Amino acid sequence: MDTVLPTAWDVEGNASILNVDSDGLKVSYSGPEDYEVAPIIRANHPIPPQCEIFYFEVKILDNGKYGATEVGFGTNKMTKDCADIIPTLGQEPNSWGYHGDNGYLFCSGSGRPYGPPYSDSDTIGCYLNFRNRIVFYTKNGVNLGIACHLPEDLNSSLYPCVGLSQGGSVEINFGQKKFEYLTMNNDDVRLEKNWLNVKALDIYYGELTKLLKDQPNNPLALLCRGKVCLIMGKYEDAHTDLTRLLLIEPTNEAALRYRGEVNFILKRCDEALIDLKNLVNQRSYDKWAADT
Repeated sequence: MDTVLPTAWDVEGNASILNVDSDGLKVSYSGPEDYEVAPIIRANHPIPPQCEIFYFEVKILDNGKYGATEVGFGTNKMTKDCADIIPTLGQEPNSWGYHGDNGYLFCSGSGRPYGPPYSDSDTIGCYLNFRNRIVFYTKNGVNLGIACHLPEDLNSSLYPCVGLSQGGSVEINFGQKKFEYLTMNNDDVRLEKNWLNVKALDIYYGELTKLLKDQPNNPLALLCRGKVCLIMGKYEDAHTDLTRLLLIEPTNEAALRYRGEVNFILKRCDEALIDLKNLVNQRSYDKWAADT
């Protein structure tokens, strides 16, 4: 049986005060000017468990009157029970959300500071790793660090979701076009790999490991395996491969970028800053490094 992935917003089950464009990717809220009403829309399909890793991005077209856009995910029960009115995504059981108005992360009712606020023209990405239970977000292609861990006893499918305030509108990207988070694209490694297919990544990891036993200083193999480890949440292994590569090629831009990201995720901020400064020195036009 073919794996069914989220491809658009759920037109049939969306809240009655939301409007979805004909392509199913853009949604807007034109309902009453009531701050207590924050409608949520979910994707047309849940994230299939066999994916093990899933990533999507939401472009904020209009942050709405109150700037209360929320990007996250929830179970089928949450999206059914709270389709039309919910305090905010993440403040109800079985839902998680990163909030644009204050940068807080809410997980089933518990909130804490997480990342920067976001608004019009920003792109927010959400990464879910079901193997390691890791969740992180990105803003305009910059990894914001681990947000939370999925519950060990999670036994329900999760749907990508967005909550909107009055006048808000967003566009979802499930991979139909290039992501702003470059790690999930093929630009640097230039191999036709699906970075969200974990089983394929496992095989690829094994092939790279076999190659590196015979050629331990192969730059391309080190970069590829480092990137695979980063995507799979094996951060220490990624750091080891990328560090070895930078000993061979100290100015390798992809390795500097990815090791900087790994150091940031591992909260090694001083080391991350050094990598990013070195990257900027080589590529002063690198928006990702400058913004980070």
